[in-house]
Amino acid sequence: MRKEAPPPQFRGAGFGARPEDAASSARTNSSPAPRNWAGGAALAVTTSVRPDPALEAQARAIAAELSAPFLPRTGLSVADVFTASDAARLLIAGADHLRLRDRATGAEYFFHPNLFQVRAANVLRGAPDHFLEATELTPGDSLLDCTLGFASEASLAALAVGETGQVTGLESVPELALVTRLGVQQFELHSGALTQALRRVQVVTADSAEYLPLCASGSVDVVYFDPFFEHRLSGSEVSVSPLFVFGNPAPLQAETVAEARRVARRRVVIKHPRDEPLPERVQIWVTATLSSRKRRVVYSVLDTTPKTHASFGPSRVQ
Repeated sequence: MRKEAPPPQFRGAGFGARPEDAASSARTNSSPAPRNWAGGAALAVTTSVRPDPALEAQARAIAAELSAPFLPRTGLSVADVFTASDAARLLIAGADHLRLRDRATGAEYFFHPNLFQVRAANVLRGAPDHFLEATELTPGDSLLDCTLGFASEASLAALAVGETGQVTGLESVPELALVTRLGVQQFELHSGALTQALRRVQVVTADSAEYLPLCASGSVDVVYFDPFFEHRLSGSEVSVSPLFVFGNPAPLQAETVAEARRVARRRVVIKHPRDEPLPERVQIWVTATLSSRKRRVVYSVLDTTPKTHASFGPSRVQ
């Protein structure tokens, strides 16, 4: 497996970067301004009701990273903070986790790797998993997850590729990326092996449509997508209510998939509803599909573009 340096504007978090470098870069480099897909004021940061000085300092640092206003809680209710900030969503720093709260729906998100734990336990017992069958990951491989979300499948990939492999996840919504990044860095599971798999997931705040064109051809073994589709569907991570609220609903574009085929050495995998086929321009690249008869989710495997020996050089952007 070749580990390529990430594109310069994402350096410090991605292929070839150490996890501690990724964390440092994310703390010290300004993230893109948080976007609210409804078009209003996006985000404000606050704390739990009675923060100690360390927690308030952490919340202020998070607000600075996200270029979002910080509002001291000072006994205010969440509704009062929403009113004072005129924000569409709040990032609430608590003693044990960060919470995202949406004003319109009341939906909340905090990191918990429950889906990963269940699937990993099944895999370790020898049960098949369609994601791992579709990606065919082995120890030492690299995977780029272009739709990180809650990092469930990125964490499963990190378990499969082991200590010598590499998993990078892209999340275009800055506040969602931050909550997930700190989650995989800090959450402790009962299993040391599963905890270490979480730690190996490197989170990058980036849109795949912007990130992939800057990557070298053939620089990663597998590129993976679990994008939004028209209908919410059980079995797909984007069907989970908080991600449906907080995630980026932009549909997957054929041009982005074409870039993924160039970047991937072995294959591109797209997860989608069985009854909602891929766009025709993408479907022509599909070589196999994996699912069970009862599952409404399909993993489509796409071929890659032919690579020359020279294509394995550094990123085209220096």
